[in-house]
Amino acid sequence: MPSAIRPPVPNPPAAVIFDFDGVILDSARMKTDAMVDLFGARNGPFEAAVRQTVWQNGGLTRTGSIAVLERGVFGREPTPERVAELAGRYAAMVDDAVKDCPLIDGAPELLRALDGTPCHLVSGTPHRTLLDTVARKGLGGFFVTVTGAPDDGTPNDKSAVFAGLVATHAHRAERTLIVGDSLTELVGARHIGAPFAGVVPPDVPDPFPAGTAIVRDLHGLAALIGVG
Repeated sequence: MPSAIRPPVPNPPAAVIFDFDGVILDSARMKTDAMVDLFGARNGPFEAAVRQTVWQNGGLTRTGSIAVLERGVFGREPTPERVAELAGRYAAMVDDAVKDCPLIDGAPELLRALDGTPCHLVSGTPHRTLLDTVARKGLGGFFVTVTGAPDDGTPNDKSAVFAGLVATHAHRAERTLIVGDSLTELVGARHIGAPFAGVVPPDVPDPFPAGTAIVRDLHGLAALIGVG
């Protein structure tokens, strides 16, 4: 992880870049559970490793996560055919189910309070699937840009996406808050010199490095950044 000094969380920020699952939509646990079940790891010796690997690689596409799990947890070299087959099964498990996931507590209030502050959404979910979910939840109007992973399954480098958004929209990195629930977003924030706030559910121990700003829901984020 980059060792640059961490900028303090701005109060208020000049721009905000949000992850989606586990940050705006309360879907991260469902998707992680689906990945555990996809590999038949529920209540088995590999369950903890699957969950930890998914968290550490939260910004990867589903195909990227599957390949990492195949190689890193199960010791198998992932073939394109195997990854495609598992990704199709995973999509069937989660892509329709997300419509029933609620928003994170405080999300509507925070997004309304940020009216006038440029907000961006960046996710490892395939782009078309992400756009569909955002539209179903009536969230499109809150974001200047919505960026999902390429639909061809190639990786979504969040560090590069964050850097591109800051440059394209002339945001000052040190005043642009990155909000995520995985190590991927934290690394991306450090990469561009932006402050970071982690969203950690109330019933989950804080998994982030010591000194990382965390909130338990988006009411907490609103209080942290002085909006609402």
